[in-house]
Amino acid sequence: MNKKGFTLIELLVTVAILAILASIAIPMYTGYTRGAARQEATSNLQALSLCLEEYYAQNNRYLPPADNPPKTYNWSVNNNGVVNADTITGWLPSFLPKKAAGGTVNKYSYTMNVTALNAYTITATAQRSPVAGDPNLTLNQDGVKTGPWPK
Repeated sequence: MNKKGFTLIELLVTVAILAILASIAIPMYTGYTRGAARQEATSNLQALSLCLEEYYAQNNRYLPPADNPPKTYNWSVNNNGVVNADTITGWLPSFLPKKAAGGTVNKYSYTMNVTALNAYTITATAQRSPVAGDPNLTLNQDGVKTGPWPK
């Protein structure tokens, strides 16, 4: 008698193989996405730092003269990856956050904060997965970096 189909053992072996592959692939994928998010944030921190230095070179200060220092600026994006226009208009118009390859701008929702007086500190705070809960990334006017910067 010739029966067609799979035995229970064959199905269990197949499920076990798929589970093993998933247990390897999912953590690797998560690691790659976390690395891409951090790389995006560090790129934006460095770009913002260059914009601040450019502003300083032209104006001999990090802030517009009408601002009362110290001042904190926040750059954030909506779920579509669009920078909130009111956070960028009029000050550092050359700063446009960059996006990770294949992603939207600030896809992983790092919020960028700049606190400036005669010096500045830029902080990127992770807001959502896969980097939520990561330590903040910071960069100051001397190039000192803290946090889990990619290598």
